[in-house]
Amino acid sequence: MEEQIKQEICPPPDSLTISDVDSKLIRWIEAEQAIVKAVNGWGCHKDDALKQRKGRCYLLEKHEAGSRLQLIDQIMSLGSLSPNSVWDMSKAIELATIGYLADYLTLREALNVSVTAGQRIQKCTSSWEKMGTAYLRYLKTFEGNSKRLRAGEAAFEQLRNSSDSLYKAVPFDMELKKTW
Repeated sequence: MEEQIKQEICPPPDSLTISDVDSKLIRWIEAEQAIVKAVNGWGCHKDDALKQRKGRCYLLEKHEAGSRLQLIDQIMSLGSLSPNSVWDMSKAIELATIGYLADYLTLREALNVSVTAGQRIQKCTSSWEKMGTAYLRYLKTFEGNSKRLRAGEAAFEQLRNSSDSLYKAVPFDMELKKTW
């Protein structure tokens, strides 16, 4: 019983570290999540207990995912509902990233989700600009003209126009693959 509880709360042991992962892949995921980061108002780097707690609170409040198993269920439901939707696949990457931050997923699990979802995004749109436009269209559908939508629109404009933008740092159509 104790082992089952531990499995529900904690991810399995995994030795993969961020330094084992292709830095271009990490940059692609960061670029894909740049609007989401602005909408949520915080980043997703695993560096302190406060972000772990904030990640867990976010997952519970916004996605009813208060455990590892609930989070995995949420991610899997996105993949089965609409495998070609930019919004759903971006949401899967967001949940995987925050799931890693919250210590519900291992880095390997989060990256596996992110690579698969990223490949699906690349199949249904052809550029950062089209992806960002689709994401904001869905955000507006769900939230209307909210503060979060305005933050996303501002972030998107900056990503499109800034010379040092993540969108310009990494090609949208780069091959996403598991190298670990």
